[in-house]
Amino acid sequence: MKPTSTIIGAVHQQPNHDSALKHVSGEAAYIDDLPAPRDLQEAVLVLSPHPHARIVSINYSKALIMPGVSGVVTADDIRGKNDIAPVFSGEPLLAETLVEYAGQPIAAVSADTYDQALAASKKIEIEFEVLRPVLSIEEAWKKKSFTFDPLEITFGRPLEAIAEAPKVLEGDISCGGQDHFYLETQISMAVPGEDQDLTVYSSTQHPTEAQKGISRVLDIPQHCVLIEVRRMGGAFGGKESQSTIIAALSALLARKVKKPVKLRLRRDQDMLMTGKRHDFLVKYQVGFSQNGRILGLVVDLAMRSGNVADLSSGVLTRAMSHVDNAYFLENALIRGWPCKTNTVSNTAFRGFGGPQGMLAIETVLEHIAVELQKDIGAVRAANWYKKTIRNTTPYKQVVKDNILPDLVAELSQKADLIQRQREIDEFNN
Repeated sequence: MKPTSTIIGAVHQQPNHDSALKHVSGEAAYIDDLPAPRDLQEAVLVLSPHPHARIVSINYSKALIMPGVSGVVTADDIRGKNDIAPVFSGEPLLAETLVEYAGQPIAAVSADTYDQALAASKKIEIEFEVLRPVLSIEEAWKKKSFTFDPLEITFGRPLEAIAEAPKVLEGDISCGGQDHFYLETQISMAVPGEDQDLTVYSSTQHPTEAQKGISRVLDIPQHCVLIEVRRMGGAFGGKESQSTIIAALSALLARKVKKPVKLRLRRDQDMLMTGKRHDFLVKYQVGFSQNGRILGLVVDLAMRSGNVADLSSGVLTRAMSHVDNAYFLENALIRGWPCKTNTVSNTAFRGFGGPQGMLAIETVLEHIAVELQKDIGAVRAANWYKKTIRNTTPYKQVVKDNILPDLVAELSQKADLIQRQREIDEFNN
């Protein structure tokens, strides 16, 4: 007899992914699988070898006479604004007089084949005046070098609460960055149409942003730019703003050579020139009671924004808004420092700052637990948001429908957590 089922609701259904069969059969077409338009050109970028330098001169005459080469573009070929910033401004598509990170695009060359474009790219001569870079979060923070104004959230009387607290601790923690490592690297194919029209096939999470960037760079109306996105071979945030660079470069070359241009990055170039998850340096001071309840907290979140702001403002804001995690901070000062360094501009990544903010508060709680020689679970429980009191975040949002205390109690009972912990302690002793 088959067991009866009481499962109800769409969450228990098993719909197929739209492209599941095509993925496993190999029929799913990505940009590099599309039929090549007539006269398609392949493009290769020329990147800065220096993290910080002035561009003295660029000579690409030798590249132009290489076999199969159709064109070279530099910042001088940009008729519109040399700016692909998603939020602020002043984020160049191609470096003009200054490079600010190793891997920054300076020029792009197109040719009949990828190998011809690669060979020609090596013939482009660039003279640099090398400058001293700022590479660490600590140095940028100390120099007050930021990509936008620092941020601050204040709730209650944090400094006074720390001064009055029975116990006080200070500490710091750092977390590294992470590359998206999407299976399909950054890629775009720009196909000129009638008049100013362009169809751009882009592996992007943000078609409108790519459209705006191309429109701004080429100085053409947005309605002249059609962005086509069928599917992406991974993204995880790495193709939200960074893909606009690739789309705009392919469009710039296509406009100049009047032919379709495909720009796809090799894995090494992709990892060199595109942004990652933001790495953070966190410093904190906390005042707390004998049972581990936080009475006052100051947290400084210093992030590696990189050479420009990109999406760092949103990432930093979210990180600051996740410092509370599941805990009531009745007196808190949370500061965010977007450090400008001569490294690639970091960007969106799954979690978008949330993991870094939660790491900060969990580190604080573990420090308290070690200091008091208490179980970390007990310290967490002493600080949880409550249902009707102690339920307002540092950014003044009221936490509603808070089931966490009940949920943890139920799970602990079902998992026989106390007995498990007792057995673990006996085994370790």
